[in-house]
Amino acid sequence: MFAFSRFLLYFTEVARQGSFRKASEALHVSASSIDRQILRVEQELAMPLFERHPTGLRLTAAGELLLHAANNWKKDFTRVCEQLDDLR
Repeated sequence: MFAFSRFLLYFTEVARQGSFRKASEALHVSASSIDRQILRVEQELAMPLFERHPTGLRLTAAGELLLHAANNWKKDFTRVCEQLDDLR
């Protein structure tokens, strides 16, 4: 899996679950691995993607924007993979 694809998988699952722990259980990956990936991207973007609360995580405006783009990217990538399969 490409590193960017892995990040998008982690990011979208955390957004869906509202928790690193729940996302880690769903993906069968450690919560610390997911947290590190997301923190790395937040540092590169110089802005948070999630608001961290004791009761869970909530997307920031930047996170909402990225989630929308990630969902579009997944659809586009799936379509491209289907087209590549047709070339075989």
